Amino acid sequence: MALSHRGIRLALGLLISALFLYATFRTVPLGRLADALAAARPQWIVAALAFIVLAYTLKILRWLTMLRSLGARIGFREAAAPFLGGVAFNNVLPLRAGDVLRVVAFQRFTGVPPSGQLGTLTLERLMDLLVLTGILFLTLSVWQVEVLDEALLAGLRLVALAAVAAVLLFILAPGPIRLVVRWIEARVPRLAGVGESLLRLSDAVARLSRPLFLLRIALLSIIAWLAEGGAYFAVGKALGVGDHPQVALLALSVGTLATMIPSSPGYVGTFHFFVAKVVGAFGAGSVAAAAYAVLIHALLWLSTTGCGFLALTLAGMGLRREEVRQP
Repeated sequence: MALSHRGIRLALGLLISALFLYATFRTVPLGRLADALAAARPQWIVAALAFIVLAYTLKILRWLTMLRSLGARIGFREAAAPFLGGVAFNNVLPLRAGDVLRVVAFQRFTGVPPSGQLGTLTLERLMDLLVLTGILFLTLSVWQVEVLDEALLAGLRLVALAAVAAVLLFILAPGPIRLVVRWIEARVPRLAGVGESLLRLSDAVARLSRPLFLLRIALLSIIAWLAEGGAYFAVGKALGVGDHPQVALLALSVGTLATMIPSSPGYVGTFHFFVAKVVGAFGAGSVAAAAYAVLIHALLWLSTTGCGFLALTLAGMGLRREEVRQP
């Protein structure tokens, strides 16, 4: 039964990806798309890769900070392998299998039990959601984006504010969350399993929810995502389109949040559709907008997947050498 359920989810994700890919590229001649990508300025592609390296360095440092708060005695290299390995597996396997591997299978790298790993992963995802929705709201508000429909702008602002409020409540107020979950469980017993899972996540995060520590994690998250936004800006400069800060920040926040929609491994289709929509809303043609989405996705996917599997391979070789040295 479980296998059938996972199969249905995988098939649904592939179908959703196919539909979004069709919607993104149905009016884009592939020859013109290839020409646009070939004309990209290489110095800005190098700059985009540098921003990606900076962003993921900061994300690894953020996770290392959380692990050390739980007693892990590891360095940056020991944290980089499972972190990047999890990202790489998410890029090639369905159903976010990389997250499961990081929590369960990669604890040999960190020495932190799965419950602690789950807490760090949950806090990481909550911080990402908080920062991305915050970037979305501030970009729409500060720059007074006028190219989007007013009703859509109001809806995006409302969703962003609701997400920020929900994340802050989950992180900072576990007590009320527990009361609400118990109240719902008492009235809808069929939701008891969901409620218990939510409470386990809340308890795991609560171990890390110290005000000054959360502030440090939040600052690392903000800087990391702004660095990744720099990669979007550089891609816009490389293609000569959508190279304004508000375009890069909107493409970053909307495109990344779109990866929450069930899709194929690597978030193919959903990511491309929404990034192209953002860039197109600022005056880019369909070919230029599609080229932007393809290039930033390719740079993110290739760099994180390649570095992830390389880091796991090197770390595995190191562990085997240590095991051989031990009597």
